Amino acid sequence: MKKILLLACMALTIAACEKDPDLGQLDSDMVVYTDYDNETDFSKFQTYFLPDSILEAGSHHATYWKDENAQKLIDAVVAEMNSRGYQRITDPELKSEADLGVQLSYIAQRVNISSGWWGGWYYPYTVNYSYDTNTLVMEMVDLSDGGEENAQLPVVWYADASGYQYNSNYDIRLMTEAIGQAFEQSPYIQSNK
Repeated sequence: MKKILLLACMALTIAACEKDPDLGQLDSDMVVYTDYDNETDFSKFQTYFLPDSILEAGSHHATYWKDENAQKLIDAVVAEMNSRGYQRITDPELKSEADLGVQLSYIAQRVNISSGWWGGWYYPYTVNYSYDTNTLVMEMVDLSDGGEENAQLPVVWYADASGYQYNSNYDIRLMTEAIGQAFEQSPYIQSNK
């Protein structure tokens, strides 16, 4: 009986030593979500166009973020893409020659989006979704087919990094790390140059 009691006490002691995450640290990183079109062969692409600014979506209208902090984030994406064998086209006049288009967007405030009405057998309803505060969105579109000027471009990769906003300011270090994490989660993004 003493052995069973001793084993039970040891089990309780070991279980009590289990580390729970520090709840104060749960908001110290951004959560990164990635998704992609699994029918896309990323190795066939060689070039990409990435604008020199970040689209900043607000509650009333969009602006473009172009300061040195924006450039740090753009440089992080450029470094990831170049390390995977892609070549950046920087001249906006030549962007039609790029195989891929990369767009960075930053949502500083909560944005609610309604995607229109869906109908069918039942009453129509709207589909709504929102982005939380301090969200960095990266989208990659396939430009290789050329196509019509106003045609819808297929999004072949999507990344969303969101986290706590500190004192109404963004944390460039956290967003830069989130960019690295998004590409780490996406090993299929690799050119076959």
